[in-house]
Amino acid sequence: MQSRILKNNINVGENGEYFYIRNYIPKNIKNPLPSLDEYSELILRYKKGDYKIISFFAGLLSNIIYYYFYPYDLILPVPPSSSYLDSYPNSIVCSYLTKMGLIGYLKDGIICVKGHKPNHIVGTKCKKSFISSILVKNKSEFKTKNIILFDDIITTGTTFRLIKQSLLKKGANSVIGLFLGKTLFDSGRLQGDFNE
Repeated sequence: MQSRILKNNINVGENGEYFYIRNYIPKNIKNPLPSLDEYSELILRYKKGDYKIISFFAGLLSNIIYYYFYPYDLILPVPPSSSYLDSYPNSIVCSYLTKMGLIGYLKDGIICVKGHKPNHIVGTKCKKSFISSILVKNKSEFKTKNIILFDDIITTGTTFRLIKQSLLKKGANSVIGLFLGKTLFDSGRLQGDFNE
């Protein structure tokens, strides 16, 4: 399946500002395309900490970074918005990519200083601002670096853009986003995702 997903392209969002593998469809949307349902289910299993799926995506991302993003210096996982999460697969994947020698990784370069229950747990759009809870540490390691911000899902891109701006202000040379999926819209209404 890994080669099939890779062969089916890497999608470009916002004029090359970020990249994502495939569309993600939240559970509450009916979708006539079984392949998107299958991929969305993989992302849900990833979010829940299924180590087989985390390994699958780590392997897939190692190929993507090797073929498309080799000039980048660092990969930074966007932190989870909640302390309710038992595992943090984004950090596991970034650590794996570093151990393979593909890219550097700074643990805790970006942190969430106060969490809240994610939308997929509470079932409604959370009123608390995740963005105000993000802290990009003052690290000299960001200076002159080409950085990949990695997360499982991009929905509106607000969190990504704010972290990107902060990294650029701290001296990063360039910042792009790499995501497993991009949330689809339903009838013009944004569906809930716990990251944005």
